[in-house]
Amino acid sequence: MTQSLSLKKNVIAEPAVAGWYAWSYLVPPHTLAKYLKNHYRNIVESYLADPETHRTALRQARFLGGPFVHERDGSYDRIREWYDAAREQHAPLLELADAIDELEQKVLPGQTGASMDQVYGQLPGPLAGRVELFYDRDNRTPDYRFIEPLLYRSPYFDPSLQQVRFSEIHQDAREFALTTPVLEYTSEQVLVTVPLDSELLDTVFRGGLTPQELDRVAADLGLDGERAATFRGFFEESPAPAAAPGQVDAGQDVIEYVGHACVFVRHRGTTFLVDPVISYSGYSCESDGRFTFDDLPERVDYVMITHNHQDHMLLETLIKIRHRVGRVVIAKSANSSLVDPGLKQTLTRLGFRDVVELDDLDVLDTPGGTITAVPFLGEHGDVRIRTKCGWMLDLDGTRVLFAADSTNVSPELYPQVTAALGQVHTVFIGMESVGAPVSWLYGPLFPEKLERRVDAGRRLKGSNFEQAAAIVDALGADSVYVYAMGQEPWLGAVMCVEYDERHPAMIDSDKLVAYVKERGGTSKRLFLHETMAVRP
Repeated sequence: MTQSLSLKKNVIAEPAVAGWYAWSYLVPPHTLAKYLKNHYRNIVESYLADPETHRTALRQARFLGGPFVHERDGSYDRIREWYDAAREQHAPLLELADAIDELEQKVLPGQTGASMDQVYGQLPGPLAGRVELFYDRDNRTPDYRFIEPLLYRSPYFDPSLQQVRFSEIHQDAREFALTTPVLEYTSEQVLVTVPLDSELLDTVFRGGLTPQELDRVAADLGLDGERAATFRGFFEESPAPAAAPGQVDAGQDVIEYVGHACVFVRHRGTTFLVDPVISYSGYSCESDGRFTFDDLPERVDYVMITHNHQDHMLLETLIKIRHRVGRVVIAKSANSSLVDPGLKQTLTRLGFRDVVELDDLDVLDTPGGTITAVPFLGEHGDVRIRTKCGWMLDLDGTRVLFAADSTNVSPELYPQVTAALGQVHTVFIGMESVGAPVSWLYGPLFPEKLERRVDAGRRLKGSNFEQAAAIVDALGADSVYVYAMGQEPWLGAVMCVEYDERHPAMIDSDKLVAYVKERGGTSKRLFLHETMAVRP
């Protein structure tokens, strides 16, 4: 019998772009350019100039999500060598970032309402023919948008900057990944240069390879010698197909909380996965009762992404499950701006071929029900972000809303949503009610640094108790689940949230759970894994 080989359950595959852990804003060339210039380059140069400051900062929990490099053995020399070698490869992107700065700081400020016709001739070379200029409705404030498909066809989109690092992990806890270059630090890591949309990656993640096929894959990834041997060591004999312990019967209708904002739904044989962030397994120090990649069905009919943040659109998970995914459903993108690049374009460049955009209250028919896009306010620090929505699943009349980190800043919204859509029976809502300042995520894209007071007041946060209770009351929900709190240990790669019982998010969510229960409903703050039957 021919041997069949698949990746071990504890092998992680970390995507990278230009040497950094890949998240969605590092795929479009214009946003990658700005993050390289205004964020990542500063982190590396700071570390190389004074590594001890980084070491000292990371001994304090409050700095774990800050702009500090997490050291490994030999990190300093390896990072210096990489940074020096990468200068030439990164030069075109830095040229693009300079061109954007010139447009925003020199060209556009001179426009006060007169015709823009002559201004196109002043555009810096990297932007000529790739942007549209216009005024806001006051007829005085100039602005612009990128013609994104042309940017993706320009020299500034370079798939050779895309990589994947394979290694094994032995515990759930993950080190924060967003501020440390993704390099081969040890002989147990294998970093390969491969476009993130490559079908070769699907072959790797699908598994079931013969030894000869695995050798061909390693060769196609440019591996030979000891690195090829290390890569082959990440594979083991494919397990016999069997239901995982505790796994729900494949034909049963179910809602399963997977962790953070990820929820798996099966209804009448159709499968849905919201905001995929999934845990690995195959090591001794793992949290009990988790939903892992092994629990996914061979086919996920719909992946639904609420918004374009790292903890909701995690490339590491999405690329690993791409070969299983039928259709990806996202909020309609409209801005084609630095702060809100087109998510459909991004997903297409990540190898997803069936991507559907829904605008507010748009409906997509599914077997046995519908998917409806529900307006999503807040959580984006008052930045003009259009690519966000909650998802309402109608399962033969049972309505389930995944509200993500929606903040009820406009109490009049949800009564109108209920009038339009009817009562919602089950609500999943995020209540990280403090959140990071807006610059933590979007700062490298701003033309100038925000005042500390303004930055501190504009937060990436979910609803507090009063706001969440008003949502529940307006929708008439009798089952309410608090999720997306970042507590699962495997979220450490992209989040650094430390809670205790005195944290406002814990206090607010405890109050909401009690509030719903006092009214005879079902409520819980979710953690690790939870299974709920789809109500009849």
